[in-house]
Amino acid sequence: MSTWRELTFPTNALKGTVIVIEDDRANILADPLRWLILETLGDGKSVAEISQTLEITDARVLYHLKKLAETGVVHLKEGETDPNEWRCSPAAGKIRVREDLLANNQVAEAMPIDVISQFNQAFREAAEGLYGSTFQTSVNHNRARLSEEQASEFGRRLLALIEEFFPPGKGDRSGIKYGFYGILTPIDLHPLGDTETEE
Repeated sequence: MSTWRELTFPTNALKGTVIVIEDDRANILADPLRWLILETLGDGKSVAEISQTLEITDARVLYHLKKLAETGVVHLKEGETDPNEWRCSPAAGKIRVREDLLANNQVAEAMPIDVISQFNQAFREAAEGLYGSTFQTSVNHNRARLSEEQASEFGRRLLALIEEFFPPGKGDRSGIKYGFYGILTPIDLHPLGDTETEE
């Protein structure tokens, strides 16, 4: 028996209409940000309104709206005006997506589940005082606009540090075992029309 993920829109003109997704379009809807955009869509919003609501760039919103429009679950009214003013509206009063299709087609997560579990467990134990007050921990989340050359240089330097401190057989066997997991990835697109490289 199939289970469904459903989303209802407050669109009186389309009340009672349903779009059912049981095909490859589920791949597009499996993206968590696209589903969040649908959840915030209401009876329709502009690119700028969605961007402000979700605090992501308009270029990123527009990219995902175009993907959603490909599935037929939304209408994207482009026109000749500024893309920020393009409006997106639901194509039906309700969409239904087979849950097993969403689960089976999701792109692999960036961090493996077992790694996430290990780090979450370690942070819980640290908060409870398991390691005492002298052990070192560091959690950093940094954002900056980098050129391709800068990102490459950062990656090179980081790999050099990893090779120095984390290679097999090195380190202090009597010390505390530390874990490190690093991801350097673009997290948002430049705003539409923005050509600057500084944040």
